[in-house]
Amino acid sequence: MDDNRAADKQGKFWAGGRYFGELKDQVPHGRGKLDLPDGTSYMGEWFKGRPHGEGTVIYADGSIYRGQFRLGRIDGYGKYKVTEGKAYEGLWKKGKFIRPSVEPSIKKQGREEIISIQALTFIYSSGKGIFDLNFSVGNGEVFGYLGPNGAGKTTTIRNLLGFTKPTRGRCSIKGLDCWQDSALIQKDLGYLPGEISFFDEMNGVEFLKLIGDLRGRRGNARRHSLIERFELDPSGKIRRMSKGMKQKLGIVAAFMHDPAVYVLDEPTSGLDPLMQKVFVDLILEEKKRGKTILMSSHNFEETYRTCDRAGIVREGRLVAVEDVHSLKSSQRKAYLVTLGTKEDLEILRSYGLEIGTVSQNTVEVFVSGNYGQFTAALAQCKVLGLDVATQSLEQVFLKYYGQEELVR
Repeated sequence: MDDNRAADKQGKFWAGGRYFGELKDQVPHGRGKLDLPDGTSYMGEWFKGRPHGEGTVIYADGSIYRGQFRLGRIDGYGKYKVTEGKAYEGLWKKGKFIRPSVEPSIKKQGREEIISIQALTFIYSSGKGIFDLNFSVGNGEVFGYLGPNGAGKTTTIRNLLGFTKPTRGRCSIKGLDCWQDSALIQKDLGYLPGEISFFDEMNGVEFLKLIGDLRGRRGNARRHSLIERFELDPSGKIRRMSKGMKQKLGIVAAFMHDPAVYVLDEPTSGLDPLMQKVFVDLILEEKKRGKTILMSSHNFEETYRTCDRAGIVREGRLVAVEDVHSLKSSQRKAYLVTLGTKEDLEILRSYGLEIGTVSQNTVEVFVSGNYGQFTAALAQCKVLGLDVATQSLEQVFLKYYGQEELVR
């Protein structure tokens, strides 16, 4: 016998009211609606006879809750609006309001919130995933999303694209739920995955035409402009293209329909320095046009030049969200100094400089604005060589928050 059935037109008597919807083993399970005698009504997902998942409650007094439930209780992200117009939106636990989840900084600037991630959690069977992420990206803002490999960046992006359903919490783009409204969202979204899958037997022209046809895009002027800009030859078979050429093809596919929102996962991976500069210039132009961009990157200069703010995620949790330009002044630079004698190392130490690793006659010196002290010390030493050791943006962030030991 099939366990999945629907209650009849009269409904099934349940919990003192009438239930209309899917059943399993004669109890509400799946999508359904429960109407109670006092006028309260619940519409949403059920699990073994209890509200569980996304749902809406209209109470007898006219107040409304829309959001998440867990085994019969309000639990997760949701919004409760009372009849007087006052609303509580944010994170709930066991029926109690815990904290607002909307990041205030965008609101204070008076900018419209385009990408919203609120208490977002997605847990794999291994127990890894992302946990209670809360941040937003405003209209016309470029937001850098950073973290070590395996930190949760791609998992977050997969939830934004609607490829996976959150375990709890929610994310939205332009007010549309990323899971329920993914098809609508993607009509006006430019997406560049970290690992692009192509139809290798196609050539680049055929692939771009296919993407344009799927989007119902008319006119090829922007596509041709991007191809010329990135010096892409799309006539060859994709399987014979280099990684850099494939990356250019992916960029053109993501940008050619002129979307309002971009989600870009390591967009300059595989590009040579010249093409990286071309890409940065493109991002700056899109920013001036009011586009909203979320972009993961490991390149500090690229992020500093393009992003307004950046957040770093580690082991699935958000470590920090900070204004990128404020980091420039706090960036600690590392210099590799090759010294002539062992005594020169003691001279550097006597000036109170921060010394890092020492390898034979090469020493790592960290400088945070104290350049006069640094140059004075070098003047007393026999310096055979001087190089700058660049830091990744992750290291800058984690050092800024006193957590450099977290960098792997």
